[in-house]
Amino acid sequence: MFIQEAAKRTGTTKKAIEYYCLKGLLNPQPAENGYRDFTEEDIIRLKKISLLRTLGVPVEEIRELLNGNDTAVFQKIIAEQETLLQRRKEQNELLKELAASLDWNAVQRKAAAAESRQSVTERLVRAFPGFWGKYLSLHFGRFLQDPVRTEEQGNALHDVCEYLDSVKFEIPVDLENELDEMDSDTGRMVQHKADEALAEAVNDPEGWLKNNKEIIDRYLEFQKTDEYRSAPVFRLLELLRTFNQDSGYNTVFIPAMRRLSPAYDAYMNRLQEADQAFSRQYLQ
Repeated sequence: MFIQEAAKRTGTTKKAIEYYCLKGLLNPQPAENGYRDFTEEDIIRLKKISLLRTLGVPVEEIRELLNGNDTAVFQKIIAEQETLLQRRKEQNELLKELAASLDWNAVQRKAAAAESRQSVTERLVRAFPGFWGKYLSLHFGRFLQDPVRTEEQGNALHDVCEYLDSVKFEIPVDLENELDEMDSDTGRMVQHKADEALAEAVNDPEGWLKNNKEIIDRYLEFQKTDEYRSAPVFRLLELLRTFNQDSGYNTVFIPAMRRLSPAYDAYMNRLQEADQAFSRQYLQ
């Protein structure tokens, strides 16, 4: 069939179909008369393209979805879309504040902070799949509430972005379900409780260790068992640990974050104090 009928069958326009062909999303073969001949497979592919465009997926990412057609690719794009929505929400809130206050300087400072924060958090979502990227973007984003003020901070922001643009943490197929479980309501609740416990430990290491001694002892014993070492979450943690050591996460990204954010540097100092308190009690 020719392009007119293909447009009618799929509810799209000739102009859109020509654009998709130009971008390489469709490749109908020419008929004897030289016109493009669309097959039933082309129609099925065109319907998928039209649906993805209706759902707001950029043309540049449609090819990845059509070629991969797996959950991980969909989850990555969903996370990126959520990040873009969050950016638009923050911009709209600042616009409302400017309209109400007309305080251009105050809003400019907040906008500059939002821009540097988004530069980091959006890259985290792209570099780390699914739940882990969203979690890291929230974790580090809360330490980036102030604008970049010094040349050192500017250099640190460049280093952070350059690092995140150069890495990508890959999850083996057999562990994708584990990451999906973390992104469930139950998984998010567990992670929230873990974050609360970490915050308590950072703020009062000695008190937290004393109050949670029984739980810590049981967990340390559990870590020695075959059940723990054969669990998918153990494999996932080992992959993360290896990635952090080998990719420059610990030696490039974290030091750059500390230079970029005084709040994160202070947090890391408290975290190291908590780690030392733990070592004194459990590694002697």
